[in-house]
Amino acid sequence: MSSIMNRHALAQSMQWTTEEMTERTESPRAPPYVVSVDRQEEALELASVVKELRGVNGNLINPTSFPLSPSIRSKLEQSRDTLFHGRGFVVVRLGPDLKNYRDSELVTLFLGVASYIGDEIGVQDKAGTALTHVTSAQQWSSVPVELRHGIHTQSALSWHTDMGCDILALHVRGQAKSGGQTYIASSFAIYQDLLMSYPDCLDVLTAAQWPIQITASPPRHILAPLVQVCDGKVWMSVDPGRLGLHPVTAKSGIKTDIPELTAQQLEALDVLTSLATKHRLCLETQPGDIVFISNWTHLHARDKFEDPSEGPRRHLVRLWLRNSKLSWTVPKSMAVPWEAAYRNELVYRRFPAHPARKYRPARYTAGSAAFMIEDTDDVNCEAAGSEAISG
Repeated sequence: MSSIMNRHALAQSMQWTTEEMTERTESPRAPPYVVSVDRQEEALELASVVKELRGVNGNLINPTSFPLSPSIRSKLEQSRDTLFHGRGFVVVRLGPDLKNYRDSELVTLFLGVASYIGDEIGVQDKAGTALTHVTSAQQWSSVPVELRHGIHTQSALSWHTDMGCDILALHVRGQAKSGGQTYIASSFAIYQDLLMSYPDCLDVLTAAQWPIQITASPPRHILAPLVQVCDGKVWMSVDPGRLGLHPVTAKSGIKTDIPELTAQQLEALDVLTSLATKHRLCLETQPGDIVFISNWTHLHARDKFEDPSEGPRRHLVRLWLRNSKLSWTVPKSMAVPWEAAYRNELVYRRFPAHPARKYRPARYTAGSAAFMIEDTDDVNCEAAGSEAISG
């Protein structure tokens, strides 16, 4: 076993424990993963830049067009370095003054801050949508939950990654009345437990034998590992809802060669889930925060939640970021969804400012995240002419 550890020497700077992240030396004090950019002068500076860029094409927002003072820029650059060379997650606290912004201005703010983390934005559907609303909007209540993506319900989301994403960015616009906490778990901590206590399950998880359905009609799949150790990092690419034959495809009667998961795979998935729960950290967030997570080295999950009967609901806005200079080379075995997000031929990027008035159920729904390969139509972007920042 020691030879395995030596062969897969892991990057020490990227390892962390829940105890370290929840330790408090003073009270009140923000957790160590929170970077505060919420002083009055900082808030005024951000608001001023956003106002100057009103109506600007979202694809043109970058550190040059969204200039910030050395103080704020330094905090964001340190956050970026933490994502690629440190523990792999950070919460940038911008302050709760969201009511002072229009929805389109919130998009500008999100894109501007995010541009200091990554200079590439992945698409999340075939229509070129690059910004997704993670919410259960009131106007969607007539659409049955089973016809929606998991991110568009109030249900709990099991441990997963956004398959293909480098850096997951979430702008917190609103919180639930109860529940809805976001949890993360380190791939390094999970791997160490697998290596020491569940070596057989680790063998199953690292085998390129996991069927991942990527299209519905005709049904196609790839075989890939869920866990891989490469360049001192523990890579994970897993969404339980994407594994094996999807129920919709099974009910359709379409002939397919997509295999069901084996008993060994189901057991390994259960162990992976239990270890993620063992090592989980509940992120402390508030409206205005932007959460950045190294998606390859962290699983994330959420509790079920209840929204208030009136007022703002739980509402996160999602980007898939990549940094062309700092992002890691993705293992070939995990590259298919990554290429769909970042190496597609879509030039047009859409940044819908708010959830659609009418929910259009996708033909094929599964998993915790909208997986761009199979989605022809986006289900949460307004029709042309609505308030959005697009190219």
